[in-house]
Formats: sequence, structure tokens, C-alpha cells
Amino acid sequence: MLGLPNSTSEECTDTLQTYGKCCDRVLMANYDLTASQAYSLLALEELGEVTMNELAREMRLHGTTMTRMLDSLVEKRLAQRKPDPGDRRVVRVSLSAQGQEMVQALQTCKRQYLAAAFDGLSDAEREAILHALQRLASTAEDLGARCCAC
Repeated sequence: MLGLPNSTSEECTDTLQTYGKCCDRVLMANYDLTASQAYSLLALEELGEVTMNELAREMRLHGTTMTRMLDSLVEKRLAQRKPDPGDRRVVRVSLSAQGQEMVQALQTCKRQYLAAAFDGLSDAEREAILHALQRLASTAEDLGARCCAC
């Protein structure tokens, strides 16, 4: 069971969510992608070739929603579909060559955005943030391993 958040943890949560929203806006403005499309491309890069159902499950989207999103990524030539050789009913999806290039651009943009945010901080502040983020990531992984903590 999770404890009740205190004002500091709520402020940290709000700050992390603000960072995520700002990062999403930068990606959308620079690459003509919705945040969901960008994160779908990043997921495909990580997963490799998968079925539509596997991608929908990873993205936590309903199958029809994932299909519509993939339609737009295929139309932009960022993803590709192909039939599963072992089962004609199954469609497999993967990044196209252009999609792989887009993923590299997205990752570079995210890194540059975050680097710019860190530019005004001292080395000591960066070290403190790094340490805190590493602890936060470890705690989040532990919570996730025990089930959905929400």
C-alpha cells in the first residue's frame, strides 16, 4: 500500500509532469507527430517487430485506437505492416527506415532539450538531481514489479 503524498512529493510529481508536457510539446512542434505517435515510434524501436496486439498492450491502448494511430504512422512512412508468415490473421508492425531515422531524431531532440534545461545548473546540482532520479527510478521499478501501484 502506498502512503499518502506529502506536499513535497506532490510538488515533485507536478514538476515531473510539467517536464513531460513540455517535452511532448517540443516533439510535436518539431516533428509533426502527436505525443502518442512519438511514443509509439519509440516503443517500436525498443520492441522491434511485434504484432499489433503486442504494440497496443505495450502502449496501453485499445486495439482500434492503436490501428488508427499506426495508420497515420504508415501514411507518414514511419512504420510498416506485414502479414505474419505463420498466421495470416496476424499483422506484424515495425519501423520503416524513415521511422528509424525519426526515432534517432526524437531521441536527439529529447537529449538536447534536457541538456538545455540542465545548462543553468551547477555540477553539484546536476549530481544531486542525478542521484535523486536514480533513486526514484529504482523505487518506481520496485513498485512496478509488485504490481500497479496506482
